[in-house]
Amino acid sequence: MHRVDPVGAGDAIRARVPDVLRTYQETRVNVIERGVVDADLKRLCARYLSGDPDVVTFEDGDRYDERERAALGWAQAIAWDPASADDELWMRLHRHFTEPELVELGYCMAIVHGQLRWMRALGVPPRHEDALGY
Repeated sequence: MHRVDPVGAGDAIRARVPDVLRTYQETRVNVIERGVVDADLKRLCARYLSGDPDVVTFEDGDRYDERERAALGWAQAIAWDPASADDELWMRLHRHFTEPELVELGYCMAIVHGQLRWMRALGVPPRHEDALGY
């Protein structure tokens, strides 16, 4: 048992500016951990964005259901290929998600992707299993 929770590299860096750490912690609680979209689905998308080899090939095989694939396609469009947010993707997304869910999932992926890129630029490698906790 830990007497004090360990601090990850990301929070150690953010703590240099207390308002940045506080803002990120609020975002993590309100958007990443809570909200209208299941946190497990957000974690799956974060693992994809972190480059987790178990997730990057999400379109191959039947490992992920249609809802998960739609969410991963949304993460892909947000992070790397906005043109892939075509009519077909939007139809899939609307089949599985409400507009509030799409907004929350999109915002979450934008935050996660930005944090991952920032940490990589600082030389902090991604932790695939906990990409949301960066």
